[in-house]
Amino acid sequence: MADNAKAFHHEKSDAEKAPVMGASAALSVALQEGDASDRGLQTMFEFDPTAGSLKWSDDEAAARIFGVSRDNVAATSDAFSARIHGNEDETRIAAFAGDRQSYSCEYQLKRDEGDGHWVEERGGWIGAGAGRRLISVIRSIETRKRREEQLSWLAVNDELTGHLNRTHLKKALDAKIANMISGGTTGAYLMVGIDDLGAVNADFGFEAADKVIAEVATRLASVLSPDDRIGRVAGTKFGIIISDTDSDHLRQICVRLLNVVRESVIETKGGVIAASVCLGAVSLPQQADNSNAAMTRAEAALDAAKRIGKSSWSAFTDKTDVVSMRRRNTHMSDVILTALNERRVRLAFQPIVADLDETPKKFECLIRMRGDDGQNIPAPEFIPAAERLGLVHLLDRRVLELALNTLAVIPNIHLNVNISMETVKDFVWAEGYIALLRANQELTRRITVELTETQVIDSIDASIEFVSEIKRLGCSFGIDDFGAGYTSFRNLKAMDIDILKIDGSFVTGVSSSRENQLFVRTLLDLARNFGMQTVAEWVDNEADAMLLKGLGVDFLQGFLIGKPETNPDWLPDGAPNETPQRAERRQS
Repeated sequence: MADNAKAFHHEKSDAEKAPVMGASAALSVALQEGDASDRGLQTMFEFDPTAGSLKWSDDEAAARIFGVSRDNVAATSDAFSARIHGNEDETRIAAFAGDRQSYSCEYQLKRDEGDGHWVEERGGWIGAGAGRRLISVIRSIETRKRREEQLSWLAVNDELTGHLNRTHLKKALDAKIANMISGGTTGAYLMVGIDDLGAVNADFGFEAADKVIAEVATRLASVLSPDDRIGRVAGTKFGIIISDTDSDHLRQICVRLLNVVRESVIETKGGVIAASVCLGAVSLPQQADNSNAAMTRAEAALDAAKRIGKSSWSAFTDKTDVVSMRRRNTHMSDVILTALNERRVRLAFQPIVADLDETPKKFECLIRMRGDDGQNIPAPEFIPAAERLGLVHLLDRRVLELALNTLAVIPNIHLNVNISMETVKDFVWAEGYIALLRANQELTRRITVELTETQVIDSIDASIEFVSEIKRLGCSFGIDDFGAGYTSFRNLKAMDIDILKIDGSFVTGVSSSRENQLFVRTLLDLARNFGMQTVAEWVDNEADAMLLKGLGVDFLQGFLIGKPETNPDWLPDGAPNETPQRAERRQS
């Protein structure tokens, strides 16, 4: 999707816009951490029970495991036991005493440097009489233990910020509310959202946006008391549990949090960024006696704060949650359904070209909707509402109908249409969508159906099945906003993708960004290996366009190529509301 005006399916929530590439990549790195010199390190020793002595098969390896010189490697069982951190394993003690035939245990060794080192020891007795010996193998498992510790930490904490993740903040919130109820105390739960982080991601890149998220988290935590808790509950949102506060104190806390974020700019590799947040607050336990209610109502209060403007806060009221939201939902539901019934949903066509000087024959269809007053309704107002109200299926269906009508009257063009994951996951609506394609199979070879990468990741099995069906009918399939998520190589291959559309945040300003150039090159190599074509979105200047073509991008899309038009020269009356056959029957 390349509409720089952020039209249908290009309008994402703050959480969706948040850059998340750091999480999966950093986890992979964390799982590989460890002292490479200790990997695969092991040796064997022989214990003589009569002399109490140890003989090592590899003195050098033993010295490295113990963290000592070769001369100081334990030569007796007592010296070895003295190196074990904490209590010695009982099975090991019994084995050395001759009371067990074999044993296996894990423990930490105390090294001269003061740090502990995890090892695994396995052994057993061989021989008989005076020649009886305990033969054991000891090997380093430090790297494995570090992995386990890292995974255990990640199960509780958000990797980017180090604060609690949503699941464990929710548990802490339930526990805090229960304590407040039993102890007769009061507190608050705050939902904090970073303002316009999507714009930061687009203008500066995901690394800069990650830096903003991490720095905002640090600043928020810096003004909290030791009894307060903070966690990251979504891509751009934080939850904060405040202990022992009343309404007057809550106001002071909210203002302090707003100020600490905007008191100075945040320096990133892409440039300095002035960040701000909005905040929604709910009193505990008066307004919420469980975590679900607290989070839902704080979110409603945050939405109210965002409507006020940047760096604002709002306290939850009954009007915030029940009356206003219900009224807005009812109103927007009527607006969408009426626009569909009155044929006021239209398509805007944005050109996609292989070369700057060619006449466009390929276009992306972007949804537009006029109000009953004739004015266009901004996509951010009706797309999220349609998804929230379960009406996005109808919009998906209407976009496809209009695209098919256009293909029927304009024989030499190719159209890209977007579909929501809500339609793909819903068996009834997905089958209806596919049935419409099946009924117009003579046109399907000129259609590319697009899903955003982040949507694909959320429901990969449904995506693979849907893609298989539409490709069987002759459609092509494309992944939009590629680079914003973490689609694995295996999933890319399984979905048989024809087109990868490079996320616009990596395209804008690519001619002057070495990091974006490296990303695009990597993506192009990936696409070539899988036999996929590529489209660069958000191309808005010739320097970027020339560089992208030089790197090997197949198609270009963006304002430099052309803005979306509802009535282009090749279709002056816009997308036909009816199929040509039906229109002919009506006229006759």
